[in-house]
Amino acid sequence: MESIILLDGSKGAGKSSVSRMLAEGFGKTTVLSFDEEKGLLKDGEKSKAELSNGAFENIIGKAKEAVSRGENVIIDCGLTAERVPTLDKLALDANASLHKFLLTGSRDELLERVKQRDIATGKTTDVERFDEVYDIIHGKNLDDYVVIETESSSVAEIVQIITDKLSN
Repeated sequence: MESIILLDGSKGAGKSSVSRMLAEGFGKTTVLSFDEEKGLLKDGEKSKAELSNGAFENIIGKAKEAVSRGENVIIDCGLTAERVPTLDKLALDANASLHKFLLTGSRDELLERVKQRDIATGKTTDVERFDEVYDIIHGKNLDDYVVIETESSSVAEIVQIITDKLSN
């Protein structure tokens, strides 16, 4: 049975780094990134909501295709509570197992990571948007998530935690 692995969390939590390293240890795996999908849709005419909705729809479509090819899927995406049931339905319809992980850390630590990344790429950090996303991600029901605190763990340690949970 194929697995769909959701790496959820705020900006700066390490989703992209973890998804890349995690994929190296799997067989046939497709990695889908919300940020990359939004980047593919960049259009000065589209609102942030339109970009977000389009990126999420693309992720769902690509995940369906990958699972139908017998691949595992890793999704790097901070989700609103309203979008989580779509992934539950995707896994059910595709006869795949869905594993939800929330990568988290303190607001200050994650914001500092985002600021450092933005400095390196010449961007200005939108602190208001960071706080909005942080609150959305941490405000949803996390009962069926494995919560992993990323502040004091390396990417390799986080990948090991996830791998251990998947093998149980």
